[in-house]
Amino acid sequence: MDWLRNNSLRALTRQQPRALLNTDEECDSTACYDSFKEHWQQAFKIIQRSQQLPTQDDVLEVVNHLEQMVTLLLFNIKKTDQLALSTSNCVEHLIKENILDKLFQWSVRTGKYADAVCLEQLKLYEMVITQSKHLLLVHESFLQPMLKLLKSYQGTIFSREAEKQLVALLYRLCVLLMQNVSLLDLFFLKDRGRSKFIIFSLLIKFVHHENSVGMQARDALLLCMTLSKKSKNVGVYISEESNVCEILASGLSGLYSLLPNVLQDVVAPDWHRLTPDDVNDIKDLSTFVTSLEFANAVAQVAHPVIRRQLQEFLYRGFLIPVLCPSLLQSTVGEKIAATAYLELILRTVANPGLLYPLLRFLIQQTYDDQRLLHILIKRINSEDQLCLVTLALFETMIEMNCEDLMLELVFQYLQPCLHLMLSQRQQLLPLDPHCHSFEKLLLLSPSCCGAAGISPKLDGRNAQWNHYGNHQSLYGNYHAYLCDARNKIAACQLACSHWSNTYTGCDSGTTQDTNLSESLPSLGESSGYESLKIKLDDTIDEPPIWQISQNDSCSNKHQNSFNGQLHESSEHLNSTSTAGPFLTIVLEKLNNMISNSLYVNLHLTGLISRLAVYSQPLLRTYLLDNSLVLQPDVPSLFQIIGSMMQKIDEYMSRQSDSVNLLRQARTFLQERETRLVNARRNIIESRNSIASSTSTESYEPFQRNRPKRRSFTSSFPSFSNMFTRKVSNTEPSIQLISPSEDSVNSLYHPRFSEAQHVALCAVILDEWVKELAALAQEHTIAQLTALFK
Repeated sequence: MDWLRNNSLRALTRQQPRALLNTDEECDSTACYDSFKEHWQQAFKIIQRSQQLPTQDDVLEVVNHLEQMVTLLLFNIKKTDQLALSTSNCVEHLIKENILDKLFQWSVRTGKYADAVCLEQLKLYEMVITQSKHLLLVHESFLQPMLKLLKSYQGTIFSREAEKQLVALLYRLCVLLMQNVSLLDLFFLKDRGRSKFIIFSLLIKFVHHENSVGMQARDALLLCMTLSKKSKNVGVYISEESNVCEILASGLSGLYSLLPNVLQDVVAPDWHRLTPDDVNDIKDLSTFVTSLEFANAVAQVAHPVIRRQLQEFLYRGFLIPVLCPSLLQSTVGEKIAATAYLELILRTVANPGLLYPLLRFLIQQTYDDQRLLHILIKRINSEDQLCLVTLALFETMIEMNCEDLMLELVFQYLQPCLHLMLSQRQQLLPLDPHCHSFEKLLLLSPSCCGAAGISPKLDGRNAQWNHYGNHQSLYGNYHAYLCDARNKIAACQLACSHWSNTYTGCDSGTTQDTNLSESLPSLGESSGYESLKIKLDDTIDEPPIWQISQNDSCSNKHQNSFNGQLHESSEHLNSTSTAGPFLTIVLEKLNNMISNSLYVNLHLTGLISRLAVYSQPLLRTYLLDNSLVLQPDVPSLFQIIGSMMQKIDEYMSRQSDSVNLLRQARTFLQERETRLVNARRNIIESRNSIASSTSTESYEPFQRNRPKRRSFTSSFPSFSNMFTRKVSNTEPSIQLISPSEDSVNSLYHPRFSEAQHVALCAVILDEWVKELAALAQEHTIAQLTALFK
């Protein structure tokens, strides 16, 4: 194909530009029709005389005439009533003379010039269909030559120009078929006794292409998947005749195997999850995410039969043989990378998509008689970097508001109420209208913070913006904590409104097995594909969200098991008094707050606060009710915070400059957040600038070419993002960080002395107990409000 790469034919064509007819003054309908016939006559003479292989000049002349004919045809169609397109003289002549079929028959005899002639035909069909919509598809003289052309591309190696034009035509046809489903049967061709959906079979070849052609092909495939819900023939062909589900699952496996085993470029001490910028920066990760998002989008819009096929192929062809061994690698660096990839996958998929097999994988998969989920839980006690990515993974899990996950992590252990003393089980979880726990939590604030004068007033009614130097901060603004808690609790209650159980403890006599439903919540459109916009207008009934079974509130029924036993045996659960491995390890990690890094403490406290947002009484009272009497071996959040307060106060009392240390810690946290807010704002503004400068006509439905930055952080959880809201470019007035050769890195990731670190722990704990107190108060208000509705 060197002649195509040299573009000798195309170069000659460019020297003779089209005489485009754009205005009424240039040509009336009669002149247009006469010119159209004349160009065809000239082209047909060349076609007739070149019975053998045509010369380059012959091909060039025909192509030039064809370009003029397309221009005239489009002009004529534009001037004709769309409801009576057959009245167009040019269209009538095109059909009557069977021009397109004669052109196709000649193109197959053009030898080495066949690709160039076929390319011109693809352009013709794409432009004419765009202009005439579906009206010409009903004419055999138009449809049959196009189908012959499409069929000729089966098993063909394409040039880049042919790929682009073929996919553009196929995409245009998919759009028309979405609007005119009755025309679908026209594109089913008989092949060896079977019907083949020619559009879909051609598009599959481009599913893993990385360029804009691949993106448009994937959008066209998504339209076909959407058609599978509207047409039985399409659904049967895709599910029984095509191998698209295998291709997608095997593609994910192959692309995942290319990812780096160790994330060597990620060196920031507070890095905890992969951001969009990391996806761009890390080799092959962008391609993997694009493939994952497409597979997820397919499962979202496809017929349920196709969705289940894809989920099963993903489970057995990617999650079990590829992702599981990756998570169980030996070195710390490999575990960090695999955990970050898993968190990214979990954050990317959505319902109704690939979330179901992923949750099934997390809950069911075992290794050496250990649950994979329990292996991941144990990693919370690992060194800082692995601990951070593991905490980020569980943050993502908890944010999903998934009953099955929360049952596996928390409620199966709290449900029997064995974590309580026997005397407490007679009157379970009483409502405390005065919320005494709120006062208890506030009393757990380190005394050194109050002595240093940095703990603001706690009266929410008088809470105002607190001014520190050049900053306006939400630090210590208890009213802001109350508002934040109210919004989070309301959002979580709404997300959990379809749960099958309220987890009040009244059905503690049974240990429930769960049936992991496919009815998962929509986490929003993560794919970015244009085709999904069409689905938003569909009125397809979907099952309720995050539902294990249809039983309401408290029930003594045993629920159906999910492909066997989902949990440990009930005898084992009923013989132990525990809060479960997840809550136990999280609280044990909190008990080491002083020895944890700053970043672990921020994410750890954020994770516990997010757990405390859940309004289910079993979890809410365990974390936020100090009146509960727990078993001696069950960790208590109140006791752990009290212990931390005493250790911090004792240490700070021995420091001669404790007041100055605490003020430095507060200033550092505020100004560090300011710098991160500035960095995030600059990235957002840069992205918006690029988006506004990009032409809306260019076809890039899923843009990834964004400004790049190293992901030193994505966001702080919970109270940590409330240290400041007003952007300031000033440097800290008091230098807290230790000298470092890398001044840029030390600005964001300083090295602390022991005293500085304990001071930071004091400030964090001081703010965190306010956040927990606000959650306790808002939970009480929400309960009282529900009683009086």
